[in-house]
Amino acid sequence: MIPYTDNVLAPLCKGSQDGTLYRLVNRAIARPAVRTCTVAFAVLSSLLPLVGVPQSRIPAESVAEFEQAVALFQAGSYEAALRQTEPLGRRHPDVAEIQHLLAIALDLNGRPEEANQHFRRAVELQPESVGFRTNFGASLMRLGQASEAERQFRHALELEPNHPTASFNLGTTLLQQGRPGEALPWLEEALSIQPNVYQNAYQLAYCRFLLGKYEATDTLLKRLADPAESRAELQLLQALTDRALGRADRADEVLRAIRPMIDGQPGLEFQLALLLLNQNLAAHSEELLRSVTRQLPASYPAHFNLAIAQNSLGKLPEAIETATSALAIEETSEAHLLLADLLESQGQPVEAVAHFQKAVALDPTAENYFALGYEFLTHWNWEAAARVFSDGLERMPDSWNLWIGAGAAELGLTRYDQATRAFLNAVSLRPEEMMGFHLLSQAFDRSDEAFDGALRSFRQLLERNPTDPLARYFEALATVRQASRSGDSSEVATRLETLAELTQENPHFLEAQLLLGEIQFEVQNWPAAAEALQQAVRLAPDHPLAHYQLGLALQRTGQAQQARLMLQRYRELKAEEDRTIGGRVAATTRFIVEMKQDDRRR
Repeated sequence: MIPYTDNVLAPLCKGSQDGTLYRLVNRAIARPAVRTCTVAFAVLSSLLPLVGVPQSRIPAESVAEFEQAVALFQAGSYEAALRQTEPLGRRHPDVAEIQHLLAIALDLNGRPEEANQHFRRAVELQPESVGFRTNFGASLMRLGQASEAERQFRHALELEPNHPTASFNLGTTLLQQGRPGEALPWLEEALSIQPNVYQNAYQLAYCRFLLGKYEATDTLLKRLADPAESRAELQLLQALTDRALGRADRADEVLRAIRPMIDGQPGLEFQLALLLLNQNLAAHSEELLRSVTRQLPASYPAHFNLAIAQNSLGKLPEAIETATSALAIEETSEAHLLLADLLESQGQPVEAVAHFQKAVALDPTAENYFALGYEFLTHWNWEAAARVFSDGLERMPDSWNLWIGAGAAELGLTRYDQATRAFLNAVSLRPEEMMGFHLLSQAFDRSDEAFDGALRSFRQLLERNPTDPLARYFEALATVRQASRSGDSSEVATRLETLAELTQENPHFLEAQLLLGEIQFEVQNWPAAAEALQQAVRLAPDHPLAHYQLGLALQRTGQAQQARLMLQRYRELKAEEDRTIGGRVAATTRFIVEMKQDDRRR
């Protein structure tokens, strides 16, 4: 929950929920996929008396009216307080305290947009007020303006570094923006300053849960447990934590028990729905999210997350319809990405591309560029993919994802020098990621300009990881390919030993079996070649080249009948591969033609 700061009015009963819902989005690195979790909904929780406000700031003729408005707030008479405060606000547009009081009155009476204008005015009049700035940030969050709210909270903390409400609100805002790692220290700070505030502890527990810190979550939840006050959100978070720790799966039981407690509370239903979605309990999540969208038909996060749940359940048409509704409520890059993924899954790639492109236009991040480029790669439109990755790299030259995508596009275009250089950039950025080396191994042998750089990179990998099987394999491959180029086979025998050791250690290491068979064939050790290639065929029964090489090796060992069977199987697999490629080319051609026609229509 994002409360207003606690230096304004006397304690009030808990305010009604305002229906503002927030979301947390995470995307996978290799292929962006939307995943959503929650932070809390915003509620006006408590307001304490004005402290240290010089009475001279309130015009003398209005002090009595101002104090009467405060008294009405203290009594919980929000409508009467607003009637008292509105005339004051009109008469004194340049008095920060009156504008701030009016903003809170408007918000409590369900007029958040008008309230925000007066919060903004109070901050303009008194920019050094931590309380005013923190409450302005909370108002922005209630209107879904997370980035601007974050700026206000950070400014407030520059003015007063240990302000607990500003720390709490900044942490919650960062959660809303999908940054739980950044949120964690601010939520810890808020709890350290106010250790007895329930929401401080609960939100920190929630953040730890999102980060997978289940033991730490459990410790904090036990501290919050109170039999006299059974909170629904606390019960479910504890049940899900137990489930994550492998103790017991009581989520269904707890959810059934708390459903009557949360009916008619869309904010709480939303929060709990997304806890369930985070734990892949999509059916329960969908039920709750449907309830939220019925109560709050203009809630973008509710529709967005309902589409996620429906997609998880395989309800693709419903998910597309719901995601379209979310996009109609609020246009965001994440909604375009979600809808693009859904449309691609339904076999509508042209429509999907349009949404990927809009996501990039709205938010030109490396992840969004990668998503668009990946869509083109999926349909073998190498040129378009290469352009997208090139544009992204002009903005973000240190993006590992984009260099990987660029290399894949260049590989598809058979531009091996460019592909090798792209993969070399990727492995230099993330030398611990083996995917980059895997892709580099597919391109470097056909590159004249970048071959030596790749050779050095593979050898440096082995120096860093001398016992790693993949590092040993890549270095052996690079050395063998260098020997083929130079004609110097003096080191090949050593690499044969390396590959033999690798296949003995792991008989399922397909690449090592294939390379071992290839080298044994080249050195005319036909029985050893056949043995390695037979294992490769067992591991990959649909691998055309393995069948072809095995057929040749069997011929050399005099096993003519078996060789004919292998070569016949090779011809069948190759024909199937050619048909598949032909079909892919035809589909890609249709995709490009349709996309161009669609561009002309637009």
